[in-house]
Amino acid sequence: MQNLFDYNKGIIPFVLCPSGEAMVDIDTLIKENRTNHYKLLTIVGNNKAKINSLIIYLKEKNWSAYDVETIALELVENIPEDKVKLRIGTELKKWIKNIEDKVVLYNANILFSPDMDKIGPFSAFKYNMRGNKEGILFMDGKIRGDIVVYSTPDRPDYHERELSDVLSIELENVDLPEVK
Repeated sequence: MQNLFDYNKGIIPFVLCPSGEAMVDIDTLIKENRTNHYKLLTIVGNNKAKINSLIIYLKEKNWSAYDVETIALELVENIPEDKVKLRIGTELKKWIKNIEDKVVLYNANILFSPDMDKIGPFSAFKYNMRGNKEGILFMDGKIRGDIVVYSTPDRPDYHERELSDVLSIELENVDLPEVK
């Protein structure tokens, strides 16, 4: 195992995969994430098979996993249609405060929708992941520097968001721990 230096986090151990990219196991990322004020580990990418294998592993480690699209649609049912943009953020905050302390959030693209005021999953959950709350957010998109980009500029759901104050990594650089 080698070390990767991140100016915000210091030294993070990693291994190189055959293509030469830095691979970091999910347990190491969780440990590093606990040192943040905002404990929302943000993993960016859209490899569904890899996301599913990480979620299965995390559930075995007593993390609760939530399909954000399903939750958002359930919450919207109780909001008048003309008030959804105004209230969805508040409703998501209420929901997140009342669930377990260790949560995995996935399938969150619905929060980029203009119908949801393009709140975005990062904005919806970051501030509630403090203290004992820890979150792992699987976010569709591409990382460009410190910014995650979702969709393309010609689409109404296009969104750019700075990933400051949280530990973030591309999905393809995350791995399951080695079996010893």
